[in-house]
Amino acid sequence: MSWNPRTEADIRAALEARDVSESNVLDMKAVIGDKDSERRETAKDLASFAVDGGALLIGVVEHKDTRTFEAVPIALHDVIERIEQIAANRVDPPLVVRPREIPSDKEGLGYVWVDIPASPDAPHMVGGRYYGRGERTNRMLSDADVLRLHQQRRNDRERVVEALEDLRSRDPFPGARANGDAAEPPRAQYGHLYLAASPRRAPAHIARRLVWEGEHELLQLGNQVERGVPTVLRDGLSRLSQYVQPLQRSSAASLTNIGGDDLIRIAASEKSGFDLRIRTDGSVGIIVTRVSTSSERGDSARALDSVLLASVWRLLGWVDAVAQETGYSGGWDLGLHATKLFGRRSIVFTDQGRYDGDEGLAFDEDDYRATTSATHAELEEPATAVRALAEPFLRGLGTWQHWITRIPALGGATS
Repeated sequence: MSWNPRTEADIRAALEARDVSESNVLDMKAVIGDKDSERRETAKDLASFAVDGGALLIGVVEHKDTRTFEAVPIALHDVIERIEQIAANRVDPPLVVRPREIPSDKEGLGYVWVDIPASPDAPHMVGGRYYGRGERTNRMLSDADVLRLHQQRRNDRERVVEALEDLRSRDPFPGARANGDAAEPPRAQYGHLYLAASPRRAPAHIARRLVWEGEHELLQLGNQVERGVPTVLRDGLSRLSQYVQPLQRSSAASLTNIGGDDLIRIAASEKSGFDLRIRTDGSVGIIVTRVSTSSERGDSARALDSVLLASVWRLLGWVDAVAQETGYSGGWDLGLHATKLFGRRSIVFTDQGRYDGDEGLAFDEDDYRATTSATHAELEEPATAVRALAEPFLRGLGTWQHWITRIPALGGATS
C-alpha cells in the first residue's frame, strides 16, 4: 500500500484531489459499527485483504451518487480494540493487523488506519467461508481459488528451500557443499550456516536500484541491521569492519569478508566468514562459515548456538532493510540450514562453569533445517520469526531457557 496517510490533512487533501479511491488494496468505511452484521462485514474486509495485503481507512463516507468520498471523523474511543477483537475472534485463523489512530482537529475524534499485511496463513475464513479481494469489493473464494492459494503457499516454501540449496552450492569451501570433495582446498573445518529469505509475489526486479546503484548503501544498512540485534548476541556476529568493499554482480550485490580467489586467505577467513548476497528480486542469502567448532576437537567440539541465533536476527534485520528500501510490504518466506552438528553440545556450557558442570544436550542430528514465514509487521518485531527458526535447535541443545532469560522477547515476554 503506497498511500499511507499520517494526518487529517493528508486524508482531506487526497480525497479532495480524488487521488485515492477504493481498490484491491484499499477500502474506506464510515464506521466499524456495533451490530453483529457490521462486525461480520469488517471481518470479511480484513480476511479479504490478508491474501495479498491492503488497508482499511475508517472515518470516510462514500457518496455513491457522485462517486466521491468525504472525511467524517469518528469517536476514537475503543475503535482499535474492536478491530483487534474482530481480527482475533471473527477471522479463522486469527489475523494480525496493525491499526493506528489519526487524530482530527476536533478533540476526541479522528480516523483509524488499519494496515493488513499479507498473511502467511491466507486464505482466511469468516463464518465458514473464505474471502479474497476483487478490484473494489470483497469476494467469496471458490474451492479452486482456495486450492490455488494453498498450492502457492507450498510453492513459496519450496522456493526458500531451493534458495538454501543454491547458497550451499556456492559455498567457497568445497567440502561444505552437499556433494563437495572434503579433501579439496580450502578444507572446511567447521559447520556452516546458510540463511535465505524470499519475498512473496514481489515484482521481478523490485531491488534492482539497491543492487545496481546502491552498493555503497550496504555498509550503512549493515550498521542499521547490527543495532537491531540484541546486545547479548552481538559478540556472535562478524564485525562490519571485517568486510571488504561491497561487490556488485549482474543480478546481486554482496558484502563478504571471504577472500577472493586466494585459497590461503579463504581458509584463514573461515573462523569468522560472512557472505551476504541481495538479489534484484529482493531475496536475501547469507553464508556464515562457523556455526560449530572442528570435529578434530573430539568430545570438546561445540555448537555455536549464539552464532546461529545472532545470524537469524541479522537475517530478519536485512530483510526489513530491503523491504524498507524497496517499499515492499508483503510477506516473506525464511529458512536456515546448519551443518556439522552431530554430538556437539552448546558453547554456553563452557562459560566459566556457570552451569556447575552441566554439559547440556548433545545435538542428535548432523544437520538442522527450519523454515517459517513472516509478515511485514513481524519484521519490525522479529522475535516471533526468530523463535520459529531457532527454538527447535536451542531446545535440542538444552539452551532454550538460557536464551529466553537473556532475551525475554524471544520467549514472548516484553523486555
